[in-house]
Amino acid sequence: MPSARPAAALTAALTAALLLAACVPPSSPSAASVPGHAPASDASATLPGPTPPAGHASPASPASPVPSSSPTAGPPSRAPIEVAITVDDLPAHGPLPAGLTRLDVHRTLLDAFRKHAVPQVVGFLNADKLTEHPEDRAALEAWVAAGHPLGNHTFRHPNLYEISLADYLQDIDRNEPLLRELMGQAPERAWKLFRYPFLREGRDLPTRNAIRAHLADRGYRIAQVTIDFGDWAWNEPYARCAARNDEEAIKVLDGAFVNYGRATLQWADATARQIYGRPIKQILLLHVGAFDARAIDRLLTAYEKEGVRWISLDDALTDPVYAIDTERTSVWGESLLEQIAEGKGAPHAPYIPLPLGFLRLLCR
Repeated sequence: MPSARPAAALTAALTAALLLAACVPPSSPSAASVPGHAPASDASATLPGPTPPAGHASPASPASPVPSSSPTAGPPSRAPIEVAITVDDLPAHGPLPAGLTRLDVHRTLLDAFRKHAVPQVVGFLNADKLTEHPEDRAALEAWVAAGHPLGNHTFRHPNLYEISLADYLQDIDRNEPLLRELMGQAPERAWKLFRYPFLREGRDLPTRNAIRAHLADRGYRIAQVTIDFGDWAWNEPYARCAARNDEEAIKVLDGAFVNYGRATLQWADATARQIYGRPIKQILLLHVGAFDARAIDRLLTAYEKEGVRWISLDDALTDPVYAIDTERTSVWGESLLEQIAEGKGAPHAPYIPLPLGFLRLLCR
């Protein structure tokens, strides 16, 4: 039986394994060093005209400035990576460590968004969670009071592959009364944003197209995801480790979470540049979990060091990439960039495997 507090050697081994599985060394390279990143002076990022083929950069414009070779000059300037943050499963995701409430989790996230000047983080709501815990309505009210909108994540967060299409569409509609009530006088466009549970859009095209038609008829915009590093998977091991007061194991989680998040940001930016020859406005998926709240400030700081500039979801959705219908079906939920890369057969950096085995074993 494992001891209540793992030995330092075991903790170090787990740390190394988690970081190696992420393909990220403890000291992660900057975004500019990731294969596939185009320098900011690349004309394809700024010039109008046809998109170059995937993996190819446009020729430099004769008018493009030449970076100075002066030893006193800094590194070449680089356009920021624009990222909108979204948060799923409000008002409750995953277990809570003792002494923590759902309102505490929301307030910690909101404090971090305020500290980092993140504009309008859409929280995607499952209204059925208030059935057993009506007290969690206070967390939703705090979210809206802080100036952040809510969106539709279905009523019960169903698995699309386990219920009928009719029931799934009804679940979308059942979520609307609470959204309308909480958003008050806000125009419907502010909350008619839809996020697929599990990012699953349909196992077959008829189902997928029927859902999209229903959403369009009701005036919804689809909130796709381009940065998904499986943040949800850290919440259960965190609750277990907190229950055992295992601070060493929690430090393992802290480091791995930030490194996975940073590596996935780099992957998404590099992949977009490889496919489109330009940076795109990215959309980050997080969950309203206790560990997300614990790690949010460090994660946002790490992203800012990678050159991220925070934008709203409304701003992100103006990027033409989000008008693309990949017409792709999948058993597993995929980010939009994964769908596009697979659909185009485009070259991209290797996917970053999620270390579920380690996370499931930690603090057992």
